[in-house]
Amino acid sequence: MSTGSRISAVDSDIIEELTRQNNRLAIIHQIAKSINVEMSYEEIIDQVATPLRSVLSYDLLSFCLLENSQLIIKSGVPREQKLLGVGRVLVKNNSAPWKAIEEKRCFLRQDIWNDTHKYQEDDDLREIGIKSAIMAPLWVKNEVIGTLNFGSKMTFAYSEKDFLFVQQLADQLAVCINNSRLFSEVSKSKREWEETFKAVPDRLFLIDHSYSVLRCNNQENILLREGGESNKCYHLFACCGDQCQLCPAREAFQTGKPVVREVTRPQTNTIFNISAYPVYNEKNELYGMVVYVNDITAKRRMEAQLFQSAKLAAIGEMAAGVAHELNSPLTAIIGNASLILRKTPPGDRRRKLLEDIKNCGQRSKRIIQNLLTFSRQDSYIFEPVSINDVVQSSLYLVSYQIEKNNISIVKDLSHGLPAVMGNKQQLEQVIINFLLNARDALEGVPEGRIKISTRLKEDEESGDAVIVVKVADNGQGIPQGIVSQIFNPFFTTKEKARGTGLGLSVSLGIAQTHGGKIEVRSEIGRGSVFSLIIPV
Repeated sequence: MSTGSRISAVDSDIIEELTRQNNRLAIIHQIAKSINVEMSYEEIIDQVATPLRSVLSYDLLSFCLLENSQLIIKSGVPREQKLLGVGRVLVKNNSAPWKAIEEKRCFLRQDIWNDTHKYQEDDDLREIGIKSAIMAPLWVKNEVIGTLNFGSKMTFAYSEKDFLFVQQLADQLAVCINNSRLFSEVSKSKREWEETFKAVPDRLFLIDHSYSVLRCNNQENILLREGGESNKCYHLFACCGDQCQLCPAREAFQTGKPVVREVTRPQTNTIFNISAYPVYNEKNELYGMVVYVNDITAKRRMEAQLFQSAKLAAIGEMAAGVAHELNSPLTAIIGNASLILRKTPPGDRRRKLLEDIKNCGQRSKRIIQNLLTFSRQDSYIFEPVSINDVVQSSLYLVSYQIEKNNISIVKDLSHGLPAVMGNKQQLEQVIINFLLNARDALEGVPEGRIKISTRLKEDEESGDAVIVVKVADNGQGIPQGIVSQIFNPFFTTKEKARGTGLGLSVSLGIAQTHGGKIEVRSEIGRGSVFSLIIPV
């Protein structure tokens, strides 16, 4: 061959190599442009896999990332192979990708099946037919974050000439993967904060100096209004009604310090606890305010009812003391009337007056005794109890209060009822609560009537024998919308001075303690029926 021919051949090889290198650089540039931070690892490997085949042959492509000192395969093609698939952890001891990381350079294996040194992945590589491989460390800011791995079913598929391209590709891919990972972490953190923000049940929002709402934990409440409508916090939420001068955000903007204030919205008589926390930027400039609005109306009402309950408890204690004091003069009245009656002949006109004195004294003594028994808190022993006796004792305590309001009481008590295991005082508390609630429901109703009845029947659910005490009235009835709420603690429709909202809640607890339940039927304008059901 002539010298000219040899030079021409060399030039041709150089041109071919330069063309190949340029093609590879173009592919790297194309891959870098096609990958964005929002892509998943699977999408990134897809963007790499297809264009790469034109400049570097492979049958297996994957990349691993370091997480908590573990090297984990994050994505690869083909996806159907599972032996070295996504999630596989490569143990540091005797691993080819780990060797590339530790030596901080490409690691070439040209004939894996005949290699004298066996690595932990070799059995799996043989299983899927991979005979040669090249692994490059993924570098980002002088730190290795993983490896890029190529495998071929041919021996000597790669050479040291491929090192430069593979490492360049790995470097570019490392930046893309790291950006994607950082974006994913930031997005996850952002989502977690947003979910935390939204999970706050109370109102939480960010406003600027002009009181425009920038963010809110419940976007349905804010609907940053279209058509030029205002998104000012005082238009959207109106926590303070028309009294914006009371809003702690005003003071917080002026002082630059957190302010907490309790505000009552006059239109709805709603009480809010409003906290305003200044927000500063990197220049330490106050640019916004986080406002937290907590509706404490129910809490304040509960506190008021608890105070009322404490007052009622004190009144009850005083009433018990008064009852004890009354017992002594009543004993003298009943005793003296009895002594005088013995000496009074049957036809004496004064005998009827003496009998009335004695009977009224005994009735007063029974009422006082029932009141003392009812107020006792240490006698909660369960024993056989007659439900009819419980009803009679309850009526002794409250029948006068009911009848003085022109309300008639009808008794329909079944005779021969078996005893129930229970506590007499607790069961009286339930019946008295039913009776007093019925009295209140009859206020303003002409010809008010309360019917109290006892029956033995079979429970529809369990089939067991139960005793049912029903207290029915022809009063105003309970709206269906609140029937489900009447047993909630502190729920009441009565005026503050007339109810604490604890009666039915406590009564339900007593019924359940006795293994029973309370049922309610009510119809607006026709009255209500409360039933205490206790197993025999």
